[in-house]
Amino acid sequence: MMDTETIPLVKHGFLGQRMIVIPKNILSGVKKNELINSLYFTDIGFFPKAANHSVTRKNGSKQHILMYCYSGEGTIQMDTITIKLAANTFYIIPPGVSHHYFAHKKNPWSIYWLHFTGIKAPFFYDKFISLQPEGAPVLGLDERRIGIFENLINVMEGGYSANNLEYVNISLWQLLNSFVFNSFFSEEGKKNLENSTVETSIIEYMKQHLEKPLKINDVAAHFNYSPSHFFSLFKNYTGYSPINYFNHLKIQKACQYLSFTTMSVKEISYALGYNDPLYFSRLFKKLMSASPLQYRTEYKQ
Repeated sequence: MMDTETIPLVKHGFLGQRMIVIPKNILSGVKKNELINSLYFTDIGFFPKAANHSVTRKNGSKQHILMYCYSGEGTIQMDTITIKLAANTFYIIPPGVSHHYFAHKKNPWSIYWLHFTGIKAPFFYDKFISLQPEGAPVLGLDERRIGIFENLINVMEGGYSANNLEYVNISLWQLLNSFVFNSFFSEEGKKNLENSTVETSIIEYMKQHLEKPLKINDVAAHFNYSPSHFFSLFKNYTGYSPINYFNHLKIQKACQYLSFTTMSVKEISYALGYNDPLYFSRLFKKLMSASPLQYRTEYKQ
């Protein structure tokens, strides 16, 4: 661990830095604005090549803190947990947790950061922890993410008008999504997750075999998984069992047939691998809250 006592420590003051701290009286208005008060940021900034950057909060922060290491290296210490940040990694520090973070002495980080809060903030943190329970997630390098950060800072540098505040805090959802759901935001990010197999391969396999029944053992074997590991991997990623998810894809396709073709319910049932049209109709109604014919009448585009 770096001996932070042997080097001069600074909290602010880096060439090219950008930082916005929303005044408390402005935040009081944000808290009353029902469009944005469920999730909003209080501070945001960028510290380039932040040599000797060091911050200690013995009582933690009142907000969640997202730290994105764009380049260089640094460390976050929280009680007994030490998180190493390298280029294209990030971490979210929860509120109320004692922490100390600092830049690497020889290769100081360049970091984008923000403090965010609101009643929806803990849900983003919980999702982050559930997807990445250990360490700092590696991101695909994507300039769109940097563009969102820079755009938020640019807009706030233009003042605290209601339109500005609403725009940046609605955009905050997209920014947090780009971190928490990186595999959707960045194509390169898919390479860093085992679960990407589910999204890019298994689900695609299902979509290409909608006319067939699903046998878990066969699909698991196709992707060199044991049936139990395949089931757990799929359920953890999607929240559904493979069979339920496969049925959802079939019904999604059925909706397209009903909307864009003149195929009968019986023909659609057979096309999707259901040999019993009555079973297909019951399943369709269960998922769509309407029978196939009702759907065709009410929802056809």
